[in-house]
Amino acid sequence: MRDGDDFVLNGQKIWTSGAHTADALFALVRTDPQAPKHRGISFLLIDDIKTPGITIRPLTDMGGRHYFNEVFFQDVRVPARNLVGEENRGWYVGMTLLDFERSNIGGAVGARRKLHELIDVVRANPVLRERVNNSSVRQEIAQRFIETEVMYQFSLRVISMQNRGQVPNDEASTSKLYNSELSQRLAQTAMQAVGMLGNLIEGSDESFGRSYIGVVPATIRGGTSEDQRNVIATRGLGLPRG
Repeated sequence: MRDGDDFVLNGQKIWTSGAHTADALFALVRTDPQAPKHRGISFLLIDDIKTPGITIRPLTDMGGRHYFNEVFFQDVRVPARNLVGEENRGWYVGMTLLDFERSNIGGAVGARRKLHELIDVVRANPVLRERVNNSSVRQEIAQRFIETEVMYQFSLRVISMQNRGQVPNDEASTSKLYNSELSQRLAQTAMQAVGMLGNLIEGSDESFGRSYIGVVPATIRGGTSEDQRNVIATRGLGLPRG
């Protein structure tokens, strides 16, 4: 709601990553309740996370980690000068930001690092090495290796576009879709490779068991896999909306 030179925010949001360590945040807020769903939304910067009326409640995931939160807004006053873009057209600002988030050019590096970590663990353990060599997991690891290299090429494509001043769109969705599903396949392969050792998640933030649990929301955050396929179909392939 607009009140003179301020916007007054009321509401709540679930899944605000890193809010408990942040100094500031941004919010997409509805400023015209009569407008269609993708209009009437404004993009606001909130300079201080300690602004009166903001309450942060921690949420702990099923792996025992706290990295996202629920945020409540009660009569939070934000100066109108903190508006990004046009009033009531903040959705389009947010979608442009998502194009960069979904690009995830570091995802390929993370997948490659996790894969090499798995290979090192298997090689160093004679029992695991024999177990993997005598099962189909060996072929799965090889397949994950190929897929991480494909993801690396997706990242290079997005980087080259950004270097030319272009904003990736369906290319970003392709990268996000592929990487998020790859991260889940890689975690599952790792658990099959290490067997019962994967249950040892206590005391290690980087254990394979914790990674397996942690990648469950990978195909939800930043837009679901279904959302990415719709973007690729309509904006990349020019297909009609279903």
